[in-house]
Amino acid sequence: MPDRIFGICAWRLPNGELLMDADRNIMCAEGFVGDPVVERQVAEAAAYWSDRAGGKVHWVEGARKVSDAEAEGQTERLLDGKIPDPMEDFFDPTKLMPGDGGSHD
Repeated sequence: MPDRIFGICAWRLPNGELLMDADRNIMCAEGFVGDPVVERQVAEAAAYWSDRAGGKVHWVEGARKVSDAEAEGQTERLLDGKIPDPMEDFFDPTKLMPGDGGSHD
């Protein structure tokens, strides 16, 4: 049973690396962990984009896709001692950064 029911499904190549484009963006899809439809879509896309290099689906439970701008904002929040992803409170209010002091903005 997964810890989280939602996450991202990526493609792990035989060498252990995740399938990425030239800009190091991970090829992935969001969905319910273990959803066979999402896994099939990722597998089909991976076969196309990797020239059928092989591999298998890899779930990252609790993760979500973010834009470059969101990633920059999360880095700033982390450096300010806040929970990097403001959506984290929504998904799991028990996850607080040490020394957070209850601040969730």
